[in-house]
Amino acid sequence: MEPSLPLHPAVIHFPIAAAFFAAGALALAHVRPGARAASLSAAALLLAVAVAGGLAAFVTGWRWADELAYLAGGWGPLPGPKAVEGLAQRHALLGLASVATAAVALALVLRARRREAPPTLALLAALLASALVGATGHLGGTMVHNPPPPAAEAGER
Repeated sequence: MEPSLPLHPAVIHFPIAAAFFAAGALALAHVRPGARAASLSAAALLLAVAVAGGLAAFVTGWRWADELAYLAGGWGPLPGPKAVEGLAQRHALLGLASVATAAVALALVLRARRREAPPTLALLAALLASALVGATGHLGGTMVHNPPPPAAEAGER
């Protein structure tokens, strides 16, 4: 059976962009208090997209990893520690951490909207989600474009 065209590379762009733009909207809420309500609404929408898109990226990545036999030795949907010399497992764990952090940021934005509180904690969580999604993307790009040599080859050099 021929492997199907992976959806993961197309899906990942949505949570990445949404996380970064949500952090920008929250920063704008701090800099321009007059734009606070609109910025918080935009941040809430963008963080919802980041969470939903992150979950879609996880599912499509899991299916792609299964097709590539990366799940051997792993736990459930997480790749095994030997898949692409450990990068696949770290990529999946960072991706899950970024989704969880974006969900926390979303809850904090919704709380700030309800209580008229400053969105400082939401901004910090969104910045952390952005850093995590950036690290996740870096590992994913490394696996695809510059994978490390297998351990046996690395020892021969």
